[in-house]
Amino acid sequence: MDFGAISLPVMALSALFGYAVLFDTSAVVFHDIQVPPTVQQLGYSPKVMSARLANQVRVIDQKAKTVKEFREFALPDDESAVNALGGYFHFGEPIKAAQELMGLVQYTFSGDVVKQGDQLQLAVRGHAHERNKPFNAVVVGQDPEKLIHDMAVDIVRFIDPYIVASYVYETTRDAGSKDFGPAMREVRHCLVHLPKGDLHWAYNLYGLILLQQGKPDEAIERYNEALKLKPDFLLPVYNIGNALLEKKQYDQAIAKYKEVLRLDAKGVRTPHAYTQWGVALMRQGQTDAAVPLFQKAIAADPMHADAYYRLGTAFKQQGKLKDAQEMIQRAVDRAPERKDYAADLAPLLTN
Repeated sequence: MDFGAISLPVMALSALFGYAVLFDTSAVVFHDIQVPPTVQQLGYSPKVMSARLANQVRVIDQKAKTVKEFREFALPDDESAVNALGGYFHFGEPIKAAQELMGLVQYTFSGDVVKQGDQLQLAVRGHAHERNKPFNAVVVGQDPEKLIHDMAVDIVRFIDPYIVASYVYETTRDAGSKDFGPAMREVRHCLVHLPKGDLHWAYNLYGLILLQQGKPDEAIERYNEALKLKPDFLLPVYNIGNALLEKKQYDQAIAKYKEVLRLDAKGVRTPHAYTQWGVALMRQGQTDAAVPLFQKAIAADPMHADAYYRLGTAFKQQGKLKDAQEMIQRAVDRAPERKDYAADLAPLLTN
């Protein structure tokens, strides 16, 4: 009997399985979170709960706004061809199992939800395979979404505590709050738990918090500590410029921004350096000279919201209110979480 017609699909599926195992990998894998029927009635199936948890981890990473590399991972409901076919042919879990056995997965997480009276308990267990370190965390509450968020924070802190520290700092700043105590606690946690090779990130963030607290001299000390640990670290050079700007040492600040532009081969801080150079000029009453710098920042990164905001502010000082409104609106469009942008836009909209 000729089995060719049958063997071809089998061979294709075998090839797909092998490809998925070797190439469609995730450094972080979330298995289904078991959920009782009463919670499933709220729309949280095991797969939904797992997907929401994984997605919240991704959101925290995005809101951290750091250029520090974070572990790549795929959500359980990612719409890749491999995942779609894997789900259809029911070999999604075997793919994950094979990847874990081959050491291609660095972190795995699973768990369950238990209802206790009017409270829900979310317990998640995990493992860092490369560090051979277990993860166990429990959060309790009534709101499933808050449980998911709180657990995601614990998971990210386990994977990389710096990401949580940056997330807390950025969300505090975006909200316009001056309470950086929680961010400082996360930074101190980093100083204890980060690998020595990553400590420069923590000291740089430490300096950012001190600057937000109105302590530029102490901030510069922390930036210099970061540079001692990693002399080619560009962020502290830029941030020292910002601290000097707050000290009204404008020439020294501009010198730091020029240094960043000279050293920034990848262009990561180029739009920021042009923007802050422009801010330094504006604070000296040189608004006309600042405008081209903001425009250079926008050309370097059309998504850099602060450059639009600063350009709008410059136009406002020049009496170009329509242009100011347009630029600040673009800033708000790119960073809707920034309440200060929206606050400055509102009066322009009423004129």
